[in-house]
Amino acid sequence: MNKTTAASDKRHFVIKVLTIFTLCLVGNSYVFAFLTASSDRTTIYENETLELTVRYGGQADRDEPNFDSLKSGFDIISNSRQQQYTWSNGKAESFTDWKLTLLPLKKGKLLIPSLNYAGHVSDAIEIQVLEPSTSSNQTQVQQAIFSETSIDKTIAYVQEQLLLTQRLYTSVSLTDYSLTPLDVENATVEQIAENQFQKRINGRDYVVIEVRYAIFPQNIGMLSIPAQRFGAFEVPSRRQFGVFNRRGNQVIRVTEAKMIEILKQPAHSSGVQFLPSSKVELTETWNGDLGELRVGEPITRTITMTAEGQTGAKINPLDLPPSSDFKIYPDQAQIETKKTGDGVLGVRIESMALVPRRAGQITLPSIEVKWWNTRTRQTETTVVKSRTLNVAASADLGDDSDPPLQPINTISISPMEDIEDFSDASRPTQLLTLSLSANVVLFCGLISLILWRQKQNVFELTQASKPVKSTPASMKQLVQEIQKQLQANDLVGARANILKWGQLVLKVSPSITLESLAKKLEDPILSKGFSQLDQHLYQTESPLMADVDLILEQLKIHCKEMRYAIPKSGHRLQPLYPQDSPR
Repeated sequence: MNKTTAASDKRHFVIKVLTIFTLCLVGNSYVFAFLTASSDRTTIYENETLELTVRYGGQADRDEPNFDSLKSGFDIISNSRQQQYTWSNGKAESFTDWKLTLLPLKKGKLLIPSLNYAGHVSDAIEIQVLEPSTSSNQTQVQQAIFSETSIDKTIAYVQEQLLLTQRLYTSVSLTDYSLTPLDVENATVEQIAENQFQKRINGRDYVVIEVRYAIFPQNIGMLSIPAQRFGAFEVPSRRQFGVFNRRGNQVIRVTEAKMIEILKQPAHSSGVQFLPSSKVELTETWNGDLGELRVGEPITRTITMTAEGQTGAKINPLDLPPSSDFKIYPDQAQIETKKTGDGVLGVRIESMALVPRRAGQITLPSIEVKWWNTRTRQTETTVVKSRTLNVAASADLGDDSDPPLQPINTISISPMEDIEDFSDASRPTQLLTLSLSANVVLFCGLISLILWRQKQNVFELTQASKPVKSTPASMKQLVQEIQKQLQANDLVGARANILKWGQLVLKVSPSITLESLAKKLEDPILSKGFSQLDQHLYQTESPLMADVDLILEQLKIHCKEMRYAIPKSGHRLQPLYPQDSPR
């Protein structure tokens, strides 16, 4: 074989490898290819622009989707293209984005139709185009830079949400925008959005800087919303560039002040809580199987309440009716305020451990929340319906909540007046009788203890002869799950898994309480830790949680003792000479 043939073979081999690699890349791009369309806004005013982003999950060639279908409802102001290619964790991701600035041609509902590219179809998007606000002065339209202030209501109830919008219009290039903070007396203020877009007015294009606020009046009467000040600098022209002229002239525009009439709470809506909102919802979730409820075993119930147009702090705690059929141990509520396009959304999440007290059917009463609908101007009620649960009897024979009194062996003694009648001759006889009786009782107890110990050894040998199926692995997995739950502050779930862990370690029926498990383990460290854990779960006035790391360390120690106690053959035998017995 000459050198020419060898070089040709190498060249063919390299071409084949590159071809296979290219086909793999093409195959991956085809498998994961997609086409999506998204808009930065779905509700705009006439003559305002929106930005449409069309993304293709792959590397597109020089061609692009056909955007002619958009021209029936929009004017395409601009169209730019970006490509990205990443390789992460052995997986290739490729994107091609087209960003279009669209100007609606008419008012009402417009549809961005589905787009097609490379055999993929995007979803259609509905756009609502509103009539422009008439509050702006006609003389402002002729200005190159002007501001506009709008508010959604002129009359509102106390604590009802008001939406304030401040806009700065400019047809010249500006930089370093700023807006003074909004401080409203007798009201709380939340900034919910800050946007920038384009708007065409009488054939003139403007850049619009928009800032939106949610305002919550706290007192009745006239609410004064003060003016704010927009500030910016003109971008200098080329003639103005120089060492000491880095920015152009400063531009100041003052917004319009507003006066809002605030009414007191309606008389027919009086109650513990006045909650003005456009929509209130209650949802219920359970962390556990409702079909496996037992007396004394807790299950976690979570109720989430959301209120549109209100902060989370304004939502009062739920009114949970008491019942003799179960105990409720509430956890600390989670409160959050989210920002949306319609203002704020208040969220309150309440979790509680529910412990049944008796077997049979128990009924959870309904939970009702009354609120003031700001749209209908009426009082409405949102309800979590009542629920009937089937509860089985406890797995343990004893009742850990009220343990029965242990029987006590007593010796009957005659009344005092009879003792005083004893003669000196009869006292030794009585003492001898009492001594013999005590010795007999002690001897019988010792015989019973020896017999019980022998029976217990036989039982342990019988149990030890049975093969153990993956007990160490199960215990290790449970300890890992307990560690995750403690780190996530899921104390109820961790408590349930600790009881399961104790069942694996002791080879007995599961315990109902951590206290009974610690007694069976004879571990004072776990006894103290379990006691503090229960106090933290079921007593609102309890101190802070103990060191959970110490509890986890003790659980792992017991797991290691179990692993070393099991020989490779899978059988566990008692030592020939136990250390606690004489040889």
